[in-house]
Amino acid sequence: MQKHNACPYYKNGFCTSPALDKPTDAVVSSNRCFGQFKTCRYFLDDGSENKTGLEKFNDSKTIEQEIRFYPRINVLENVLDSSCENYQLIKSEKGFIPYCNAIHRVLVTQQAVLCNKEFQKCPYRTLLST
Repeated sequence: MQKHNACPYYKNGFCTSPALDKPTDAVVSSNRCFGQFKTCRYFLDDGSENKTGLEKFNDSKTIEQEIRFYPRINVLENVLDSSCENYQLIKSEKGFIPYCNAIHRVLVTQQAVLCNKEFQKCPYRTLLST
């Protein structure tokens, strides 16, 4: 593989694009990262290759990530609230999708029930508050 044809945001199997909240391997594809990377929605061609230091970073460029879920295990038929500050319900055409902002992940319905009843004992909530 030629180095000059690799995406500048590809590092050790992770996409480090500034358009992402944090580096992830979920969007990495060898076809795209080592060839057609300029067509990737996380590739920002703003001339940053010519910039140095802090000039490379621009907080105004972010891309909202689509939320992926499995209806059978992630969709709540009724609203299930929680007093946890990291818990969020997202309305969809199939019902309500529980989402945790602490781990940036869609929750399964059983986890949503725990967020409703036992949110004070949540290890992710405890880690974020320290």
